Amino acid sequence: MKKYFYILFASLGMLVSCEEDLVVYDPGAGYLQFSSTSGTIAEGAPEGPNVTTVLVGAGENPNGVTVNFTVTADDPSRFVIEPSSGSLEIPAGEFSGEIVITPIDNVVVDGDMDIVLELTTGSSLPVGIDGTGVESNTRTVTLIDDDCPVDLGQFTGTFDVDEVFTSGVNEGLTLSGAFGQSYQIEMVPQPGDETGTKVVITNSAGFNEYIPDGTVMTLLPCPGAVEFSPLPLSLAGGFADLAIEEAVFNESEGSVTVSGPLGGFGPYEFVLTKQ
Repeated sequence: MKKYFYILFASLGMLVSCEEDLVVYDPGAGYLQFSSTSGTIAEGAPEGPNVTTVLVGAGENPNGVTVNFTVTADDPSRFVIEPSSGSLEIPAGEFSGEIVITPIDNVVVDGDMDIVLELTTGSSLPVGIDGTGVESNTRTVTLIDDDCPVDLGQFTGTFDVDEVFTSGVNEGLTLSGAFGQSYQIEMVPQPGDETGTKVVITNSAGFNEYIPDGTVMTLLPCPGAVEFSPLPLSLAGGFADLAIEEAVFNESEGSVTVSGPLGGFGPYEFVLTKQ
């Protein structure tokens, strides 16, 4: 019998010792918390927008819950958030709601950025686990910049034009040879462009028109492509329009290669190379 009580008392002692480190949360009337405290989203967002879930820690929700939150970021223009009012309504009978962040894809190398959401005390329930206001009451979503830096200086100045039909009945022929012309172009940064990716094209003085003056070329550093505006791209003084199938740049060489069918005359390619 003595042995039995000894074991019982020892067990109770161990139980008391363990409970000294145990944190017990009392939901009381309920509280609000984020389902997770961190996340990421790519600027291009191929996976879709980032969803932040707010949870209601309560046994019931008979009247609905108002969730007020703040949003802090260095550049709020880089994303859209819903609800934009900073107040989320969780209807009666439901125990979660969503705050949705949709990034705006741009072509500016502006780096990664943290978007910090914080539940505020203006909500209809206390915030943070157990209403303490310190656990799971903030969430940081890192917006990942998907743009790559580019040296626009490699694409300003004077450029030679090498052009040729690449296959078909006109393979090996050039427009300059067919028309007895010569081509050379100038590129300058587009005024007012804050992205550092746009240049304006003009034909060099004393040369024939190859690309219409005023055409804008935009560099897309990821994945190393270019776009022209306006389209279609008319070549050789309006001789024919190029249906662009591929347009890429090589920064180290300061060159641009564009290819596709030229009118009904067959596959064609031109290369612009900085002098």
